Amino acid sequence: MQRIFFDVTNLRSYLENERQLSGIQRVTIMLIEHVAHRIGKDKIYISFQDDKSNAYRAISYDAAAPAGSILPLETLRAALFRTQPGLRPRPTLGRYAQKPLKRSVHTAIRNLNALVGNHRHFEKRHSTLDAWRASKKAPKSQNLSNSRKEPFTDFSKIAKSGDCIILADAAGSAPSSALKKAQAQGIFCYLLIHDLIQINAPEFISGSTQSLRFHNWLLETTKYADRYLANSQATAHDLRIFLETYGKTQTIDVVPLAVAGLPISTPEVQRSQTTTVDTETYPELTKNVLIDDKIRSLLKRPYVLCVGTMETRKNMWGLAQAWDRLRQKDDIELPRLVFVGNPGWLNQDFERWMAASGNLHGWVELITSPSDEELDFLYRNCLFTAMPSFVEGWGLPVGESLSYGKTAVVSNAGSLPEVGGDLVLYFDPNSISSITSTIYRMLVEEGLRKKLELKIAHSTLRSWDDVARDVLTAVQRPA
Repeated sequence: MQRIFFDVTNLRSYLENERQLSGIQRVTIMLIEHVAHRIGKDKIYISFQDDKSNAYRAISYDAAAPAGSILPLETLRAALFRTQPGLRPRPTLGRYAQKPLKRSVHTAIRNLNALVGNHRHFEKRHSTLDAWRASKKAPKSQNLSNSRKEPFTDFSKIAKSGDCIILADAAGSAPSSALKKAQAQGIFCYLLIHDLIQINAPEFISGSTQSLRFHNWLLETTKYADRYLANSQATAHDLRIFLETYGKTQTIDVVPLAVAGLPISTPEVQRSQTTTVDTETYPELTKNVLIDDKIRSLLKRPYVLCVGTMETRKNMWGLAQAWDRLRQKDDIELPRLVFVGNPGWLNQDFERWMAASGNLHGWVELITSPSDEELDFLYRNCLFTAMPSFVEGWGLPVGESLSYGKTAVVSNAGSLPEVGGDLVLYFDPNSISSITSTIYRMLVEEGLRKKLELKIAHSTLRSWDDVARDVLTAVQRPA
């Protein structure tokens, strides 16, 4: 049976600077994990372009995940940066793993706070003073350039004709020269395309040339892609038009993404603190450990959750305008509106309005860069969710919401109806009146929200294992 190489060039670059995953990176990791479990870990490799050596490298799944899984994320990070998987950075310093100068500075800051017994300093960083003191005795993460049993190997020495490479997070760049060489060796190349927003809606993209670069990159991929995978029918439609425009004939297989929640792993600090808790009697006691106080404070009033990068395409301004109209109505108990995500671009009108109005007089809350545990907490405790985007390639937050049993009010644009099906309510994202009336209906129509939640509870939601199965079916067909 063919072996599968997952290209993680962009994922590796992302992990150098970020501690929390965004949507596309999460998709890549979940695909690797579930494909490995379906066909056997011995048939899975991870490959990437090594800028330092200018070589295309690979490592087996087993070597990357000696404990049997690339989750939690630190396991994969350790493998990709050649540090000992069993040895982790000290608590709260993980983001500085590849930045020794900053790591030293922040270690000194932590030591000073530990010296004066400042518990709050560590709690704000999702850890504890005790965990910091205990970590001083643990061996530090070390570089294994000389001691790793199975170092990275040149891709060409491992891959054979008939094997395949899957790029799940190319997102505008890929090691093109390496992939062209691989194709010449008889190795098949498959690209998972998440959207063509940069080409079809460049007005939502920051930078005057970024959309053009994406267009040129996508056209370049036709020189080595044997087949494309699209994450939705909407993306497949856009990709088909693009390929036909330039006379390309590659097949497109639609592989919808999962309607699944966050893969939460319990932090070591939390495990050590909760081993004596009777979780059946006190379930929330263990679930809420290390949740930031600002996030916990949201429970004082019901709230609606909107998850996604804070950029203009997500239509935060339109949703907040609807909330401004709703707060004028006397016949509803209006929940708060909570936006969660990383800072984005072209969103200055929304930011100025929030600053001038005091976050809409307190009705709006902004949460940036939450941990997975905090995002899980927010999903579990929200009333329902909202996704007002002008266009999406898939819409992971809608699927995540459904996986938590929460319905949503959702834009009817792009791929979003493919994700939400008949389990959510839809509106026109270009009409503030449509957004307002749909949310109003969810709030006032007796039994509507509970009816949708019951429907969700009785639905079979698409899993990552289903996605892995469909990916394997696509790549095992003749190109």
